[in-house]
Amino acid sequence: MKKLMMLSVLAVVVVSMSGCGVVPMKGTSMAAITIDHVASDPVVDNSVKPAKKGIASSKAILLFNTGDASIGTAMREGGISKIHRVDYDVTNILFLYNEIKTIVYGE
Repeated sequence: MKKLMMLSVLAVVVVSMSGCGVVPMKGTSMAAITIDHVASDPVVDNSVKPAKKGIASSKAILLFNTGDASIGTAMREGGISKIHRVDYDVTNILFLYNEIKTIVYGE
């Protein structure tokens, strides 16, 4: 539950940041962005081949959240034990609807 809460807060913060180049256009009411996980994170090992793909997602409408978009869930869904890369796909519509997908590549 803590991970879901932290990921939801991360999504709101990332989407609301308009001056750092993450959001495609300033002042948009709808944004769909993809963010790469930090390559220096000890979870990520770039020597691993991206042979498998696992996806975990969570959705939020107003204050009601469902799903689990954690890296661990994405690893289990894809049968991955070593991570090559992690992407986050965040969709936000007027801060009323939020969808976060965590996409993990690895072996």
